[in-house]
Amino acid sequence: MYRIVASDMDETFLAHDHTIPQANVDAIRRLRAMGCLFVPASGRPYGSVMESLAALPPELMDGSYVISYNGACINRAGEDEPLFSTTMAHQTAQRLFDYGRWLGLCVHAYELSGRIWIFGMPAEERGYLEGHVAFEESDERSLDFLAGTPLVKVLYCLPNGDSRLHQVLAKMPEEVLAGVSPTFSSGRYLELNCAGVDKAAGLDRLAELLGCSLDETIACGDAPNDLGMVAAAGMGVAVSNATGELKAAAGYVTASSNEDGFLAEVAERIVAPANQA
Repeated sequence: MYRIVASDMDETFLAHDHTIPQANVDAIRRLRAMGCLFVPASGRPYGSVMESLAALPPELMDGSYVISYNGACINRAGEDEPLFSTTMAHQTAQRLFDYGRWLGLCVHAYELSGRIWIFGMPAEERGYLEGHVAFEESDERSLDFLAGTPLVKVLYCLPNGDSRLHQVLAKMPEEVLAGVSPTFSSGRYLELNCAGVDKAAGLDRLAELLGCSLDETIACGDAPNDLGMVAAAGMGVAVSNATGELKAAAGYVTASSNEDGFLAEVAERIVAPANQA
């Protein structure tokens, strides 16, 4: 029996225009009827995830949870105060900021509160984020103005530059990456969390909180930052638009994409046979 279906948001649960396909709404209702919670698992802040879920009937998230910041935080849906959080030492965030700006990269810094600061933002990134993620631009040359403010992660952005970001990571000095867990997402981001933080760890912690095993979980995604979660879950699912690496790690690859509302296929082909047996 499956008790949790955890899903990435962007390019997985959400269509490319950031709306929720109706098939996904209907699927969450069916999952609830089968005793299975739908749990968003995103690299974005909790508040941003909840804004993206605003179109869902409220009862579909009652009693559920949100895994945010790639597993650094877990919230009960509807409650702003996290049940669990991991924050980054200021000196670590500053080191990552300095290196990214030295390379001329667009850098994001994420507060635990959900505020996102963006430095050196190109027009392509502004257009990508506007309308679905709130942010503040800054021309500060240091993160000193955030000293004492809990930070969760730092992110490097290169629109349409995924291969270049892999080169950036390969060349990053060990002292810059000390205490850091890197991953990639959306074909444009190198995400830098605290060591040991990823969506797999977040899913494991949530399963423990709910008194279930990872064997009773399903994890769905499309990108490298979903890889650990997909590999750790009882059933790992890759949407049809996922990267080849994620498809290779998944136990099931959907015929449907994020545009179609893939969750209906998960409910029909995986959860229903297990939970109604």
